[in-house]
Amino acid sequence: MRKNNRGKALKSLLSRNIKLFRVYSALSQAELAEKAGISVPYLGAIERGDKWPGPATLTEIAHGLGLEPYDLLKPEDSSAREVRKVIMKLEKDISALVNESVKALNTIAKDSGSPRKKE
Repeated sequence: MRKNNRGKALKSLLSRNIKLFRVYSALSQAELAEKAGISVPYLGAIERGDKWPGPATLTEIAHGLGLEPYDLLKPEDSSAREVRKVIMKLEKDISALVNESVKALNTIAKDSGSPRKKE
């Protein structure tokens, strides 16, 4: 394989993995761009393979996805990808349930602290 083709393959792998992990994380481009401190158009260009992020930007993108930069450069087989997708969805669902429970408990605590009307 020629050097140029290897570079294109790596760029393609990186852009595909960034988009895959972003989608699996249920993040919009705007949300990931904000976490990474970059613009939405720049993230879109990276995901399309039009731009190549520098090391600092790659690190911020990876951390925004809860990963290390090298995770974005690894080819992933389909079974591992599906397992990761399920795990990420479960983490989000658990987080949402915890948040809902905390809100409900706060409402109960708030309501139980207020004086009751006499009938």
